Amino acid sequence: MFGGAERTTANLLHALDRRSIRRITLAAPAVLQPLLPQRYDDFRDTSAYGLSGGFENSRKLLTDVRSAARLLRDVQPDVALGMMHYPSALVTLGRRLGGGRMKAVASYRGPFYEYMRHHEQGFRRRLFLRAAVAGTALLADRVIVPSQGTADELHRHFLTPTSRIVTIPNGIDFTAAASAAQEPAPELADLDRAETPVLCAVARLAPEKNLGLLLEAFRRIHAERPVILIILGDGPERAALEAQIAAEGLSDAVRLLGHRDNVYPYLRCADVFIHTCQFEGFGYTLLEALACGTAVVATDCPYGPCEVLGGGKYGMLTPPNDPQALATAVLRLLADATGRQALVARGLKRAEQLSIQNMVGAYEAEFLRLSGTGFQPV
Repeated sequence: MFGGAERTTANLLHALDRRSIRRITLAAPAVLQPLLPQRYDDFRDTSAYGLSGGFENSRKLLTDVRSAARLLRDVQPDVALGMMHYPSALVTLGRRLGGGRMKAVASYRGPFYEYMRHHEQGFRRRLFLRAAVAGTALLADRVIVPSQGTADELHRHFLTPTSRIVTIPNGIDFTAAASAAQEPAPELADLDRAETPVLCAVARLAPEKNLGLLLEAFRRIHAERPVILIILGDGPERAALEAQIAAEGLSDAVRLLGHRDNVYPYLRCADVFIHTCQFEGFGYTLLEALACGTAVVATDCPYGPCEVLGGGKYGMLTPPNDPQALATAVLRLLADATGRQALVARGLKRAEQLSIQNMVGAYEAEFLRLSGTGFQPV
């Protein structure tokens, strides 16, 4: 699935001011090349350098750092930006190994401590991961994160100096989102939305997205009134979710639609967008739903939803892992059309605040502070 890191990369490629930037080199797996805006000067397939995967062990990390150093020597950028934790480590440590005067920027897109707490086991494994992330953050010239909660986590659990961390919220092209939302959503053509409200979730079908919680909450909602749930996305949890849907007798009410390149028409057609994650650095889909004029209910997980939704001003927040609270919030919105529309109006203003222009301008300012004008980022 095209996730938050890829969206941020696409937005930067699309909107960076080329009057200030002489050259952009995109280094990524070849499979991503056709999915990203062709607004760069050079493309380097990372697989050609033997780069793939993530934090497996210290031996692989050292091997990949050497390959990253070779890539950086070939490109010779003024600023090297690593998007996500492992690329950030490769860029930062590769710069150290390869020498040169380039600046290294680590862009951590999510709360890594929360990820480890939920999904990593064993003292030695966790020690390796903490050392890799903490070392990268300490050696990088700048660490960019999308939420203040993620910044606080870096400082608290990875001892990153606050002076090195910059919080830049993700941004959205409000006009482009509104235009994309006008495309048809054929899978919903058979629904009488005046009679049957539509709930929507957009997420990779993976454990950290906590979609089992969504289905448990939806079972309670469905017991109270007719309603349809559509889920956009694919992933390793699909079979387990299909089994849960069947076991709870929800097969006629839940539609797993799979991956969609354009999710905006489905968000526009939904009455309520629901976001359930164990942890979230920002939550791009929250912003996309707000831009489509859809009311949002999200679990208040660490750390993004609370910041995106202004502590509950722009969308409803419920306690994590509480299906009854989630169901109650959604039912309350469905029963109160006036209150829902007021929430939608505030959400649209929030989407306008979190613009792509503000995000890209903040990235540009950091690049310029590091290297002056006329830099060549990678």
